[in-house]
Amino acid sequence: MKILYAISFLFLIASCDSNPSPIAANDSAYKTEVPITPVIDAENYVGTLPCADCEGIDVSLKLNHDSSYIMNSVYKGSRVDSSNNHFIDSGKWSLHGADTLILSGKNHSTKYIKTESALTQLDGNGELITGPLANMFVLHKK
Repeated sequence: MKILYAISFLFLIASCDSNPSPIAANDSAYKTEVPITPVIDAENYVGTLPCADCEGIDVSLKLNHDSSYIMNSVYKGSRVDSSNNHFIDSGKWSLHGADTLILSGKNHSTKYIKTESALTQLDGNGELITGPLANMFVLHKK
């Protein structure tokens, strides 16, 4: 039995190699890329988004440095019930790639293209909104 332990120990020692194979060390398949989470200071954005049955939605968005966000939305217009026109949404934000910001709330997510001075909302498929109201889907950095 002692011989079996000794042989097992020798195989274990022989299989340990402090110098990794040059192929494995240089092969990109063995490397793991960890996405870098950008660190930003709190940023505030404001704007008025179009509304199908009101005069517009005044939006203020705060992106916090801990990747949380708070969005306040106030529906404007004479046909809007003023006692029920203010909504607060919160959740987590993340930056994908160089410029795609995703807000993930409790039951939804919204994508934006982020520039130095604005956030441009994308449609449900992640594409730029087109048409006559396209330029109204922008929140400007405050």
